[in-house]
Parts: sequence; structure tokens; C-alpha cells
Amino acid sequence: MNRRAVLLCLILLLTVNVLIVAKLFGVEFSAYNGSVEGTFIAISRIMAKHPGETRWWPFWSCGMPFETSYLPFSHWLVAAFSLLTHVAAPRAFHMVTAAVYAGSALAVFWMALVLSRKLAASFVAALAYSCFSFSNLLVPAIRADAGGVWNLRRLQVLVYWGESPHTVALALLPIAIVCFSYACTTGAVKWKILAGVLAAAVVLSNAFGVVALGTALLCWLLAFRVQPWWRATATVAAIGIVSYCWISPWLSPAMIRAVRQSAPTTGGDFRYRPETWIALAVMAAVFLLLWFTMRRIQAPPHVQFFVLFGYVHTAIVLIWYIWRISVIPQPSRYQLELDMALLLGVIFAGAAVLDRFSLPVRRAAFAVVAAGLAVQCVYAASYARRLIRAADTTQLMEYKMAQWMDQNRRGGRAFMSGSSSMLYNAVTDNPQMKGGHDQQAVNPFMAIVGFTIYSGMNAGERDAAYSIFWLKAYGANAISVSGPDSSDYYKPFAHPRKFEGILPVLWREGDNTIYEVSSRSWSLAHVIPASAVVARTPIHGLDIAPAEAYVAALDDARYPPAAFQWKSMSEAEIRATVEPGQVIAAQVTYDRGWEAWARGKRQRIRRDGLGLMVIDADCTGPSEISLRYTGGVERTVTRGLSLAASLVALAFAVWGRRRI
Repeated sequence: MNRRAVLLCLILLLTVNVLIVAKLFGVEFSAYNGSVEGTFIAISRIMAKHPGETRWWPFWSCGMPFETSYLPFSHWLVAAFSLLTHVAAPRAFHMVTAAVYAGSALAVFWMALVLSRKLAASFVAALAYSCFSFSNLLVPAIRADAGGVWNLRRLQVLVYWGESPHTVALALLPIAIVCFSYACTTGAVKWKILAGVLAAAVVLSNAFGVVALGTALLCWLLAFRVQPWWRATATVAAIGIVSYCWISPWLSPAMIRAVRQSAPTTGGDFRYRPETWIALAVMAAVFLLLWFTMRRIQAPPHVQFFVLFGYVHTAIVLIWYIWRISVIPQPSRYQLELDMALLLGVIFAGAAVLDRFSLPVRRAAFAVVAAGLAVQCVYAASYARRLIRAADTTQLMEYKMAQWMDQNRRGGRAFMSGSSSMLYNAVTDNPQMKGGHDQQAVNPFMAIVGFTIYSGMNAGERDAAYSIFWLKAYGANAISVSGPDSSDYYKPFAHPRKFEGILPVLWREGDNTIYEVSSRSWSLAHVIPASAVVARTPIHGLDIAPAEAYVAALDDARYPPAAFQWKSMSEAEIRATVEPGQVIAAQVTYDRGWEAWARGKRQRIRRDGLGLMVIDADCTGPSEISLRYTGGVERTVTRGLSLAASLVALAFAVWGRRRI
């Protein structure tokens, strides 16, 4: 194959994509406040500020194991770039994201070329991926959200909605597929190790990347059928097992439990029902029919792979949009995989048909398609210039609220609502009562509390009282509320005026208000009677009876105050005077990895009915209690597995070099 032609294709693709995404390199904060990118900037900013602090994340949902904040790979890239270049995290985030986006079409080109050995079709596929979105063409709802059939959907979801980790996963996916292909067909050790590394990078970028990689490998194994049949399957399985062991500290059992628990009801109701199993059965039957048909007509392996891969993700998306059946949680999000996979399937199936025609016909077809794509590339670049806009932070309400809270309520936990929650920790280290991503929440009752505060469903005249009750229970001393005339994108409150005249106003601008939740102390630790500990988890947000004694004790002056101070992200100190019959309630999410020590002795920690910590201190009188999050046995085991996987890969690499 002509290397100069390949290099020319790469240069053209890079030029086109850089022209499309160029404006994003200069953005600090996006003008689109519905974007979730603020949460990703927050993780990267805090990673860069506290390198090596990877045990506990105290900023969202009253705290959680660090790895459950989000899969970390894309944030590692941004944090590393920020540290090395001294560029602030918001700008670093957009520069890294833009660079990854610009390179994604090159990755698609490389995968297509390696698997098919067809330069022209690979270039057309990568160029089409650079400027066109099949999901716009197929799904009216997606087309409406994108603003038109010709608008570049994957750029829009990145810029408007903040799908950065998903973008990173998709950029790495084609490279991972190539590495697995070489690992299974050449037997070279280097490709097996690279396949493991790329698989880890895809999986640690985004949960949708996990599904995309799994389906891609299944389709590859069925399409290419390396002989003996079991060898490639065993190779993929072995690489997968070792790779998971390597990354298990970051894709931990705690993370998997959180996702399994929350993902089916995050962003909709995606729980399996009888019709789900019917849809899955039909989807599998059509998949097998496609596979057998292509085998029977002896379609080239690369065509089989691209068609099968495209079918899987197209089916996931269309089944949802047509029949509202979710064969997997959040099926609409797989539209980005559809855009890549279906496009490859259509182009290479079309190329296989064209191969039956004469060379002049093929050249004419290529010229027509290339000309059409050139026009579309010009349109995509123009669309990108209109789409990509930076915010003026002096006018950005979410930024101003975060700045005010950082300057006037530093260290205090707040319930930040709507789009202000998304951007909050990109600006301040103040913790949030909620915040972050619901699909990774480790305390499922927090979602119920959030729903109750936002909706006030069935609360009637006690709407504000119920909300204040839960704010106190979870240690929030302020709450932001956006009214109907607010610039907040989400405006989540059904009754935004419910706190007027009840809670003091701390800050107000336009229809955006921050109220103070009055309490005896900002501290996250409280001495309460043992009898006030919440014994059972409430059934719903109006079931406050189990927690009434606990909330009353928080403001009861009969009990001595307790001071709570973070020493680091995963260590804290409590100073309190405890008498017999009393315990310390810490408004921090319970996890088995927490340890408490006082006077050289380990103290018992348990979970209350709200998912928070209770410390049964066996010391009386004035005491200092040290809290330390170690991750417990689970963290020790996953670190051991990671080390073992690294040693296995190293030994395999040395053995491979000796064989050479």
C-alpha cells in the first residue's frame, strides 16, 4: 500500500477536523449551561490540585469513594495536561477534548484501513464520519435536537451537552479494535499488551465505551473467524481478564454496584420488563440472520464486522425511539456509536457492491461521493463556528453563584440545584449535598431526597418543611433555587417560591436565589443520643418519622457541639465531648472503608438509615477522633490484583522479547 497516499489521507482528515473543532481550543467555560461538562472540569481540577488523592471524593452526595465520582481516564488526561502546561483546568479541558475530537476520525481511518486494506473506502468512511451523522437522518427526535439533518451531531453533543468522556472512549475504540485484531491474528506479544492497555483506556473513559468495546469484539470474533476458533476467543478473554484486574482499583466493585443500582432509573425508567426480553430476542435473531446471510454470500470479513457492529447500535437506538423499549440503560446515548458503526457498515457494504463494477464506474462513484462530502465538510466547519461559543463569566449566573459561595460560605455544604450544581465544583471546593452524576450515586436514598425537594409531590402546604427537614438531615446550610425567569437551564423546582418568607435570603440576582438553612452549626459532626440514630431507611421523601428524633437532636442545645474538619480529601478530625448513651453522627456517606480512631483505639462505625455514618465512641469526655478512609479490604484486594496484572504483563513482555 502506498504510504504517501496513506499519509496524505491522514493529513487531509486532520486538517478537516481541526478546522471543524478549532474554536473549541480557545473556550474556557461553555456558553451552554445545560452541559454537564462542569462536573468533568471539577474532577480534573481537583485531580490537578490534589495529585495522588484518589481514595475519597467529599464534594458530591455527602461523599463517595473517589472512583465512583466518574470513570477517570479522560480526567487524567486533562489533569496531567493542566499540571504540565500550567493551563487552568477549564481551558485544559477544552483543549484536550478538542484534540481528541480532531484525532477521532484518524482512528476510524486507521481501523478501517487495517481491517479492510481498502484505502479509498477507508478515507471516504473517515471523511464522512468527520462531517455527517446518520442518527440525524434516522431519528426525528435526534434531528430536532441537533437543529437539522446536516448538523454534526457528535460535535453538538460534545459542545452543547458536554459528552467529553464519551467522545474520548469513541476516539480510543477503533485503536483498541486494531490492537485486538493484531493480537488475535499475529500472536505478537506487543499487540496483546497494547490491546490490554487500549481496552483499559476505553473502559476507564466512559461506561458506554464498555458496551461498545464488548459488542465490537463479539462482532469481530464472528466476522473474522480466526482458526482454530477457540484461540482468538481465548486471547480476547485472557486480555480482558488481565486488563480488568489491572484497572480494578478504578472500576472497583463499589463502582459496579453503584452503577447497577442507579443506572436503570437514572434519566428515565430503563428497568427490564417482559417486552424488553422480547425485543432482545428479536434483536438477537436478526443479528444471527444477518451473520448467517453474510457468511452464505461470502461477504468479506471486514464487511461482516462493520455491518454487524452497525446493526447492534442502530437496533439499540431505534428500538428505544420507535417503541420506547430500552434493551440497555440510557439507550438513546448510543447514538454516537450508531454514527460511527452504521456509517462504516453502509460505506463498506456499498464498496463491496461497487467492487463488482468496472474501474471507471468505481472512480466516478468515488468522485461523486468525495465531492458531496467536501461540500458537507465546508458546511460542518461553518456549523461548528456558529455552535462553539464561550461564556462571559461576568454574566454567567452559575459562575457568579459559585464564586459568591466560595467567598462567603467557604467550606459549607450546600444543595446547589439545576445547572448551578453542574458548574459549582469547577469553581469552588465547597461540598454539595447532591451534585455529580446520579448513575454513580452510592446512596440510593439521596435520589429520593432530591426528588422530594424538587417536586414537592404530595407534600401540599408542608412542601417547604419537608425540604428543610432533609436539608438539615444531610448537613446543607444553604440551597440555591431558580425561578421560572431564571437563566438556569433545568429549572428543576416545581414550586420555586416555597422558601420565601421561611428561609433567610443570602444572595439574589434576577430569579436566582440562595437561601440560608439555619442550623446550630455548620459542622458535619454532631453529638446525639443513641436513641436518635435513624434505625430504618424511610420509604419515601414524606416518610420523615424515622429521622425526626435525629433531626431534632441536631439543633438541640442540650447536646455539646462537635467540630468537624477535613485534613485531606480522605481524612478528617472530629473534636467532641461524648457521654455514655451518646454517639457521634457524621453527615458523611457511610462506607466500609472508613476507620475511626480515638486514644489509640479503633472505634466502631456503622451505617444509619439515611446512609450516613454513626460513630459509637467508647471514650467519654473531651475526645479527638481521627477519621481515615482506607477503602478497606476491597481496596487492598483490587490494588493487589492490579499489581499482579502488571507483573503478568511485564513477564509476558520479557518472555516475548526472549522468543524474538
